Amino acid sequence: MSNDKNKIQFMNYISTPLSDDSITILYTTNNVKFDRVKLYFDFVISFFELLFDTYMGDDITNETEQKNHFNWCWEKNISNFKKEDIFFEDNKDLRSYFYDFTKEIFYNLDGKENNPHVKNNIITLWTHLFNYGGRKTRADLDSFVELYSIFDKSLKNL
Repeated sequence: MSNDKNKIQFMNYISTPLSDDSITILYTTNNVKFDRVKLYFDFVISFFELLFDTYMGDDITNETEQKNHFNWCWEKNISNFKKEDIFFEDNKDLRSYFYDFTKEIFYNLDGKENNPHVKNNIITLWTHLFNYGGRKTRADLDSFVELYSIFDKSLKNL
């Protein structure tokens, strides 16, 4: 019986939208600022656009080259923001978070070059996560607050 209760709690955690008031309270409690949300979202989208636009394809790219590609895109993205006087430190936690995501969701996916929905789905996922005013579940908000906190540690000119 307890196992069924845990399953129901988990399903509610990942599927039940929070009220606007609950979201506002969680943003306030975690010091989430609208301008930084937009900035971090810009960083994420710029990174993925760079990654997608420069990926050479699975037929000529092995795992080592994928890691090198990821690192090049990551460093290039940081450099591009630096040109706009926005300075991100190369935070190990942030880099690892995105490398793990990219490896699992993009690099390891077979047939991605022939499926235009892959890139769109990745962008849609990040757009949903960083949508400041949108509907979110507790799971969405917990993931977002964790990532926001990691981003905060990497932004040098707060």
